[in-house]
Order: sequence, then C-alpha cells, then structure tokens
Amino acid sequence: MSRRITDRNILRQLGLAKSYFDEKKYDDAILIYEQLTGKVPDIYSYDKSEIYRNLGNCYYYSNNFEKAIPAYEENLKLYGDNVSVYNMLGYLYFYIDREKSVENYLKAMEIQPDLKNFVMLTQVLIKDRNFSQKDLKDTFEKYVEIFRPKILKDAKPYEYNPKDYDKDKKLKIGYLSSDLHCHAMMTFMLPIFEQHDTQQFDINIYSCGKKSDSTTDRIKEAIPNFYDCKDLSNEELAKRIHDDKIDILIDLGGYTHTAIWSLLYKPAPVICQYLGFVGTYGIKEVDYIITDKYTIPEEMAPYYTEEPLYIDYGMNRFTFNSKNTRLPNITELPYDKNGYVTFGSFNCMSKINKYTVKLWSQVLLKDTTAKLLIYRTQMTERDKKRLIRQFGECGVTEDRLEFRNDKMEASHFKCYSLCDVALDPTPFSGLTITLEQSMMGIATLTLPWETIASRAAARVNMALEMLGMIAKDEEDFVNIAADIKNHMDDIRWLRKHLRQITYNSQICQNYKKYTENIEEKYREIWQKFCNKSN
Repeated sequence: MSRRITDRNILRQLGLAKSYFDEKKYDDAILIYEQLTGKVPDIYSYDKSEIYRNLGNCYYYSNNFEKAIPAYEENLKLYGDNVSVYNMLGYLYFYIDREKSVENYLKAMEIQPDLKNFVMLTQVLIKDRNFSQKDLKDTFEKYVEIFRPKILKDAKPYEYNPKDYDKDKKLKIGYLSSDLHCHAMMTFMLPIFEQHDTQQFDINIYSCGKKSDSTTDRIKEAIPNFYDCKDLSNEELAKRIHDDKIDILIDLGGYTHTAIWSLLYKPAPVICQYLGFVGTYGIKEVDYIITDKYTIPEEMAPYYTEEPLYIDYGMNRFTFNSKNTRLPNITELPYDKNGYVTFGSFNCMSKINKYTVKLWSQVLLKDTTAKLLIYRTQMTERDKKRLIRQFGECGVTEDRLEFRNDKMEASHFKCYSLCDVALDPTPFSGLTITLEQSMMGIATLTLPWETIASRAAARVNMALEMLGMIAKDEEDFVNIAADIKNHMDDIRWLRKHLRQITYNSQICQNYKKYTENIEEKYREIWQKFCNKSN
C-alpha cells in the first residue's frame, strides 16, 4: 500500500493548487504541481500519481494537450490502472495517434465498460487498419452484450409472432435518423424518400436530431409522417415505434447517434441498418444490413452480425440537399501551371491515420517532384503538426506538403480545383467527398480493403467505370499514383468530362428504379419473416 503524504508544507501547496484549479487559474496551479512532481518521493505513489493527474487536468483545460498526455501517463506508471485517465488518453490520442487512442480506450473498457466511451471506441476502430472485419464484429458484439442488461434493466425486447401478420399487407416502413437536415447522409436518402411508392407502403420517419433546415422541409414534403422524437429516451422511442406498429424499421445512424440503443428493445418485427455507420452494429436485434455484393462480398457475410440484404442496382444514389445547387466551372489542371503533380486529400482529419500516411509517403518518395495538398476547413494546428511529424517519420519533408483550411468563397467545391488527382484514405474511405471530387473533374485513387468502410470510393469508381483507379494492393496504389505524371493527357480529359460522366452514371440516375428495388427487398424480407411460422 502506498504511503500517504504528511508534510504540512506540501499539503498546503496541494490545497493552494486545488484552489487555483477551482478558480480556473490553471497556469498558477501548473506551477505548483510541476514543482511538487520533483519534491514528492515515489514512495508516496498514490499522492504523486494524483499530482500528475491534476497536472494533466490543468494542461487539458488550458488546451495544452501535448503536455497533458505525458502527465496522465506518469499517473498510470505510478499507481496502476485509472479508468478515467485511460479514457482521457484515448480522447487525446484520437487527434494525434489513432493506434494509441485505440489502446487506451480498450484498456479503459476492459476495466470498466462505459457506454459513452464505447461509442467513441467504435468511431476509432473502424478507422484502424489493425482491426479486421472479424475483429470489429467480435469486439462490438462483446460489449453490446455487456451493456444490454444495463440498458434494458428490467425491460425485455418486444416479441413478435409471425402468425399474427399478413405477409401481403401494406407495409409500414419506419426510418430512424439524427441527420434529417443538410447532411451528407441525406444526399443518399433523399432519392429514396422522394421516390417511395406511398400507395403501396406507409412511410414514417422518426427524427432524433436537433437540427432542422430547408433539407428537413424537403424531407417532410416527400414524407408527411415525420415525427420529432429528439426528447424521447431510448425506451420511449422504442415504445413509440412499436405502438405505431412499424413492420420494418431502418436505422440510418448506428453509433453516430444515441438512438442506437433503442434497437435493443426490438421496436419492430424486422430491423435493418443502412449506410450511416458503415460497419456492423454487433446488435442481434438488427436483422439486416442493406448493401451490395461488392461492398460486402458473400464470403465476408459471416463477419457481420446482420445478414446482408443485397440491392441489385448498386448501393447508392446521390442528389444534392438543395435542388438549387450550382457547381463552379471546371478549371485547368494545376499541373499545367506548376509542372508537377499535386495530389489532394479533402476528407476529415480522423481518416488520415498512420497507415494512410505511410502509404501516401511511398507515393511522394517514388514521384520525387509531386506534392500533397491536405485541405479541410476543420483542420487545426494540432492536426497539421501531427501530419508533419508522421510524414517526416516516413521520410517526407514538410516542403512536399501543403495545408489549407481557409473557406472558399461562394462554394466549397472550388477547393477541389487545387489538385490534379485525389488520394483516398484507408481503411475509412470517402463517399460524398469522392463524388464531389468527380463532379469537379477530379479522379480519386483508392485502395479498398475488407471492411465496408474501406470500399466506398471504389464503389464510386466502379459506377464511373474507372477501374484503373482502384488499386489491388499497396504496391499497385503507389505505382499508379507515381505514374500519373506520365498520363496527364488522360487526366486532362477526365478534368473536362468526369462531371458529365458522374451525372450520367447510375449514381445520379434511375432513382425510381433504385427505390423500387429497395421496396422489393423490403417485401422480400417481410415475406421471409412471415414464413418463419411455417
């Protein structure tokens, strides 16, 4: 057992530091805690560990995350496992080292599983190449079963007897989402909402989000049965859906919204998930995941908790949130001005992990004249420092990189004109970004993997008949990218024609046929449910 501090002078200093912290005078508190780390012997391991934890807290609230991390790590070295410190390190490392973020979150979860931190963990794991699809399924299922009794408490999931249902009835379909506003998810749902056959299907939408805008109005115009459920608990939401006698519920958010836990109550006889989380849920009450045979090959189906519900005409249809969207004019290639290839990345910072940095570094080391532009308006100085360090560790100097986070006037689509070819991150691929790039004449080179999250850009390239921009492996990715400079005539042609190719592709056409196929699948799984009584 650790000895406790009895020195009155040190105790007075600790009391003063706490007072400074409570008054948000973090710099003053830091001075005292830093002095005490050198004064207090290690034999007082518990008290010294608490000094480091408090020092870490001061740095954290001062937004000095780089110094907060080693302080928290000293806390763990001195006095065992502290769940809150592991969780804090998981959060802090999320911005600078995804692998260490995963490591700390998993340690915290092993000691004391926590719902909030599990949700954070899911966001990190699907962006980590070290976790296979099987690993993701096993991990999610494990923790869902741990949380199940905590969420349901004394309640039980609703039960359904297939004998009580008419297999040929007009189906009541429910959609559950927190993103029913101007959001990337809606660019793929609007084609379905607006083309549903409301004579054959009773369509209902359950909104758990707080935002509302012109896109929300557009959804309500297409689907009048729009219910605001943002103030309902998970149990209340499940009861609402159950009492509305929804036959098939489609969840559009997964772990991106807190409403996911309502699914444990089994609020409808058949439950599907689609697109919002791009991964398995690990929740046995969810029966199907809507997909296609490229996104989840049949041999990968056993590694999803849900059964794949395969759509025949590709997984996605796209439209703009606003019917009045006007794209900027296509511009010339930066190559023709600069004389070197500019690769571009426009996806969110959390997708650019160590694996992706290493892969892109190999491209820049092979084409020694090329540069990489990383553009994201939400990019912080911390993000920039992290990437400079990680590329540097791979042998790429800072002068080969360009970082921009300024907002483009009139339209964010203008940012894509700053590069010649886009590089897709892995294993969390870009979907909406890839489509926007193609509409601005920018081809995207992608490396799909086994997870659903890794295959979005490849799915777009297949629809655009650009199979040459889908790499088979790391070596192929590097070779294709490094050889771009020898195919600039092809890149110029794509610059001029790729927008129209995208508009003419299946992604932006045949909304009605696509929705009819989905409706056929709904009818198919309903018949399958009803036939369980036979």
